[in-house]
Amino acid sequence: MRILKFAGVFFGTLILIFFIVFGFNLDALQTLYNNSGDLQEGQEWVSKSTSLKGLTQYIGSNPQHATIVSRSVTNPDTTINYRADQPRTMGTLSNFFLITTYARLVEAGQLDPDELIPIEKTTRFQLPYIDESHHEDAINVLQNKNAVTNNGDVPLNKLLQTAIIYNDLAISDFLFYKIGQESIKETFSLLELQSTDLPLPFTGLYITLHPDLAGRKFNTHFEKLSALSKDEFRQTVLSNAQQFKTDEEFHGRVTKLFEKQQGLGIGFKERRNILSLFPKSTGQELADLMVQLEKNEVISASVSERVKGIMDWPYQEQGLNNDFKYYGALYDNRLGLLNGIDYGASVYSEEPFGQAVFFDSLQVAFWFHMSSNLMHQDYQQRMMWDPALREATLQEISK
Repeated sequence: MRILKFAGVFFGTLILIFFIVFGFNLDALQTLYNNSGDLQEGQEWVSKSTSLKGLTQYIGSNPQHATIVSRSVTNPDTTINYRADQPRTMGTLSNFFLITTYARLVEAGQLDPDELIPIEKTTRFQLPYIDESHHEDAINVLQNKNAVTNNGDVPLNKLLQTAIIYNDLAISDFLFYKIGQESIKETFSLLELQSTDLPLPFTGLYITLHPDLAGRKFNTHFEKLSALSKDEFRQTVLSNAQQFKTDEEFHGRVTKLFEKQQGLGIGFKERRNILSLFPKSTGQELADLMVQLEKNEVISASVSERVKGIMDWPYQEQGLNNDFKYYGALYDNRLGLLNGIDYGASVYSEEPFGQAVFFDSLQVAFWFHMSSNLMHQDYQQRMMWDPALREATLQEISK
């Protein structure tokens, strides 16, 4: 009876979350029906992971889906390294390199943080049904904070900050071109990265991944793209992004198709699986960057401070001062993927940490469960101030 009661609560909550995410309309209902089979995937872990301790059991039992790297700056003995060198999809964690490049250029006097940017220039990069609500939320917040001038312009620094808080893919793509690929490559060189892919524009990624634009069925298209070398795939994505940016006919045709098919026109599992083609990094390399950030060693002290001033939005926006002396993070949350990089120190121990946590290629039902509760964010934050959670994690990953 308890199992039936739990199942009823779970599916009721799942359906509510689904409609909040995808909208209360007949199209969303049809999408839910078409993906009803996918929503069965991973159900067995939902009931086992209603707490963070339960989540540690999932981590220990599913190493293919998790990477946990948590490093104390002052006490190396407390380091947690779990699947640290496994390449994982970054998603919007790649924005860290846009932020760092922006900070470097501003500190060098090559970029004006107060430069006014027409907000409509960012909307050019928005694909229908691809995190579209994030862009709408970002613009609404900028308008509500009176950051948009009467001419529809926004200061560059406020545009960047809002993109980071709301994971706005359209603004990220605008910044990708505004900052410039060569400048981003120079940042990679200065950081001496070995295991991290260069960022790619999200418009180019989603256009490249759309099977109908290539005239193929999803499985065939996915196999063809997976067979490309990293350089070939990168050039294809950059070419599609550039064409979407500059070619009016192509822009209109792509926009119309994404509108008609409500995005990629594929199922939940397929949407999860395509993320394996996104740029990747490792928990080890990204956690190292967070430790360097703690020590003000990301390129320079002034660049590090500027980066932290952008990344500390959770501390400023989410009222974390009861548990943290300071804290900063980037997170991503897209179907099948939950990840984050963060730095901070708790008010209890004042011990500084740098972390990278990935939940990658998750089972669909389990992703909905974790996503609805923002469990990955809660887990990362508590790993810095809750010794019991660290111990539970260590116990599970050592089995």
